[in-house]
Amino acid sequence: MSSLATSPALTAARELVAQMFNSLRRTDLGALVAAGEGDDFPEVVIATALMQDQADRMARQVDALRQYADPAFWDDDTPGGPLAAHDRGEMARNVLLGRPAFFHRD
Repeated sequence: MSSLATSPALTAARELVAQMFNSLRRTDLGALVAAGEGDDFPEVVIATALMQDQADRMARQVDALRQYADPAFWDDDTPGGPLAAHDRGEMARNVLLGRPAFFHRD
C-alpha cells in the first residue's frame, strides 16, 4: 500500500467521487470507490490531484498566518525593528501567488 493510499487528499477524493457516482445512480461504482477499490479511476486520480493542490495551498496560508500571528513578528524590541516592518506583506503576496511564505528570488 503506498503512502498516497492514506493521504487526506485521496480520502477526500474517494468521498467526493463516490458521492458523484451515487448521485448519478451508479451506486455500484460509488461503493467501489468508497471502499478504495477505484483509485485508478480517472475521476479519482483527477480529484486527488485537485484535493492535494487545495491542501498544499491551505498549508501555505496557515503557515503565513501563524507567522503573522506570532507576537515576535511584531516585536519592536527586535534588533533592526519588527520583522513586520521588513516584510511589508511579502509573505502574504508569496502565498497568494502559490509560493512558500519565505520565497526569495536570490
